[in-house]
Amino acid sequence: MKSQRTSMPADERLLAATRDAVVVHGVRRTTANDIAERAGVSRMTFYRRMGSVENAVLAALTEEFRRYAGEAGAGTAAGPAGTAAAGSTAAAGTGREQLVRFAVESVRVFATSELIASIAERDPEFLIPYVTDRFGASQQLILERLHALLGAGAGDGSIEVSDGTATALLLAVQGVALSCRVLRKTGAFEGALAELGKMLERYLTPSDAMADGAARARGN
Repeated sequence: MKSQRTSMPADERLLAATRDAVVVHGVRRTTANDIAERAGVSRMTFYRRMGSVENAVLAALTEEFRRYAGEAGAGTAAGPAGTAAAGSTAAAGTGREQLVRFAVESVRVFATSELIASIAERDPEFLIPYVTDRFGASQQLILERLHALLGAGAGDGSIEVSDGTATALLLAVQGVALSCRVLRKTGAFEGALAELGKMLERYLTPSDAMADGAARARGN
């Protein structure tokens, strides 16, 4: 079994090793010994740094979301081989346009994650608490980005914001993301992303702008 490059800091090696182990084995069959060996550290170092396999998996998930959120925000959502996803665009436009693009691309990159796919297929119960009971660190990362984009949109007048807007957006994005496996199997994934974009565009557009648009349409 090949260990991680020793030039990487220990925590980075452990997170990368955890990701690799879970992709191959799933959460329940991943062991501290496996992670430590892949990372090129001792089992004691693993426990000192991570505490438990579950903590290591959660940390790896958070790092996965942080990386993918950065890619989605830059408009360069990477596929499994690191190539730019079809339809990705550079970050530009109004706050609303950037937010809608970020939301749609976040779902796209979520669907390309081997780590998330392995957990969803082998250990879906691992994700349930973060859907039914609490927001985890990964969801908080997305929420922070949504709050920032909502602030930008409110500032340029392209978004109508209320206290619950960011949470509602997270739940909408999460709902499509968690359904990505069945959507891809049925060939409905791209269509669902397009509809998500339309839904968010209409939801975020200020009511006065919607009314002006409707009035112009009637005048035509």
